[in-house]
Amino acid sequence: MMETENQKRKIYSLYDITKSIKSIISKTYTGYYWVKAEIVKLNYYPKSGHCYPDLVEKQNGVIKAQMRANIWSSVFTQINNKFISVTGEPLKDGMHVLFLARVIFHEHYGLSLNILDMEPSFTLGEMAKEKAETIKKLQNEGIFLRNKSLPFPLLPKRIAIISVDTSKGYHDFINVIQNNNYNYVIEHTLFPALLQGDDAVRSISLQLDEIEYRSSDFDVVCIIRGGGGDVGLNAYDNYLLAKKIALFPLPVITGIGHSTNETVSEMVAYANKITPTEAAHFILEQFIIFEGRIIEAEEKLVQKTAQLIMFQNQKLDGLINSVTGITSSYLSEKQFNLEIIKKSLVSVTRQKISSASVKLTNLSNLLQIHSTLFIKQNGSYLMSVSGQLSKTSLNRLSKEEIQLSNKEKLLHALMPENILKRGYSITYIDGKPVKDATKVAPGTVLTTQLFKGKIKSKTIEIK
Repeated sequence: MMETENQKRKIYSLYDITKSIKSIISKTYTGYYWVKAEIVKLNYYPKSGHCYPDLVEKQNGVIKAQMRANIWSSVFTQINNKFISVTGEPLKDGMHVLFLARVIFHEHYGLSLNILDMEPSFTLGEMAKEKAETIKKLQNEGIFLRNKSLPFPLLPKRIAIISVDTSKGYHDFINVIQNNNYNYVIEHTLFPALLQGDDAVRSISLQLDEIEYRSSDFDVVCIIRGGGGDVGLNAYDNYLLAKKIALFPLPVITGIGHSTNETVSEMVAYANKITPTEAAHFILEQFIIFEGRIIEAEEKLVQKTAQLIMFQNQKLDGLINSVTGITSSYLSEKQFNLEIIKKSLVSVTRQKISSASVKLTNLSNLLQIHSTLFIKQNGSYLMSVSGQLSKTSLNRLSKEEIQLSNKEKLLHALMPENILKRGYSITYIDGKPVKDATKVAPGTVLTTQLFKGKIKSKTIEIK
């Protein structure tokens, strides 16, 4: 039964089917076709030089069509060189391309497009379109001028640099700020990053995140790249990178070494300088401007001070003249009044002296009479008191002399040298007498004073 059914069926081999498909495709697609698509992955093999791009077409981010292609090594070299010349970028992932190809089907490898040529101007237009869309998006979000509106520090003394340590542009930048003719001291920290190629956006963004985390350590950020012309600048039109620069909390200065086709990242940065050297001079200019303002302020201060001193001197001269006139008039008036008072005082004084002289003479006579009487009345009593006082004083002095002698003998016996003579000693630590054993630690050096000589010892045990 099975054999009968198999005999009725038409069975084809896989090779037959693929051969048929190949025949149909070769007859149907006989010419060359211009096709537009996006390169999802380039799949370039340096060893062979061949390239096998994965192509897609998207609508609103969703893949509508997908196909494999191939570019043989000689054709790839031609196309790649043309792309670098026209767009400034080598052929790479994510590019929108317009290419000339023929449709081929191979029994082993299936359906694919054999790419024979590409039109870089189409890709350039797509890049310009993406750039315009990035600018419009940033403007619609109201952040396109955000970084430019930040206040710039008076003296940008601490610079965070995003560059490559082997870059000539980086070394040119450092040479300008370190060897300036004004002896300005500027601190700088390098944050190494890839500045072109597929990973440039991610690399620069990561370093911007690191600088933002340490934003209090820096005044400005410089993104500098030396040489290379316009090659590899497509990364600086990337929306995510441009947005990060636009929203960055510190002023960003770019100097990525090209003079045409300003990128979006440069547009949104606080300042864009063509070369790293120009960026370094921009930093130094801020110091020069500030120093100029200081010098100008100093000159104005000196000038204003001189004017103020002159004005005050004139005012002081006027006051001196005024005071001199008033003082002279006042002194004349007071001198006249003083003369009148002087004459009046002389007259009154003479009268007072005359009256007092008479009174003094009367008092003197009266005192002499009373003194004589007092002496006569109290003379004998005074003589008696004087004798008694003399006797009492002698007895008291005798007793005090005996007590003083006893105290002198006691003090003599208590003198340190006399105590030491009796075999006693005094122990010192650092020149201070020791009174309490608990204040002495084991190992302490002691000095013992004897009547004759000193002994130095070390404490072994405390009891």
